[in-house]
Amino acid sequence: MKGFLMDNEERKLWELYKRTGRPELQEEIVIRYLRLVHYIANRLVIYASKSLDKDDLYSAGVIGLLEAIERYDLTKGIEFKSFAGIRIRGAIIDEIRRFDWVPRSVRQKAKRIDAAIHHLFIANNKIPSDEEIAVELDISVEEYYQITDNLGPMFLHSLDNEYSGSGSDHDSPMNELVDNQLEDYETEKIRLNLKNRLMKGINDLPEKERLVISLYYYEQLNLKEIGIVLGVTESRVSQIHSSAIVKLRNIINRTV
Repeated sequence: MKGFLMDNEERKLWELYKRTGRPELQEEIVIRYLRLVHYIANRLVIYASKSLDKDDLYSAGVIGLLEAIERYDLTKGIEFKSFAGIRIRGAIIDEIRRFDWVPRSVRQKAKRIDAAIHHLFIANNKIPSDEEIAVELDISVEEYYQITDNLGPMFLHSLDNEYSGSGSDHDSPMNELVDNQLEDYETEKIRLNLKNRLMKGINDLPEKERLVISLYYYEQLNLKEIGIVLGVTESRVSQIHSSAIVKLRNIINRTV
């Protein structure tokens, strides 16, 4: 995400705001960074429960932006986009977690799905298709999609490790995908090993899942845009993404 470097005009705006605290100056800064809020909300909406929509996340992100403006210290030489990105992301994640209620029955089904994927992978030496997983679980493919579609909030436990600073090693799409699946595996050796395994796992995914992962994490498209590319609904893209992430998480848990 580029285009947020501070120029001389913005520096003067910040200096005047920090000196006077005038509301109209704060509003001008907010307007300059609303695009950043939109960007982060669009990246995180896929982890939200069905009771939240993008507008809810956007509102939470604006609150995070306002907090960042008040806490930002111009004298420390930190780029505001990086500083604000962390605050905005944190506020949105907090909002998602407020609605993160996954029934025990769904968590139990998630464990069954993990076990089924593991069993099928060992038996066939390949990542199983959705149809194969459904047969293994003795449920319909639609039931399988309903379960995986409800698991988005369960992937949030490691999102705190994401960092949106420009130029950071964490800024790459592959790191976003790896970090979203990691918990405490912080050593560089393990990270590189997981990244290599994850890349192989992505290549082994069914074609449509591989394409969704590529478009979302590499091309930075949102769900609606991916739906247009694939000719399917935004809801269907979410299902495909959830199914792919369940399989990739299984790869990580199996190989760490």
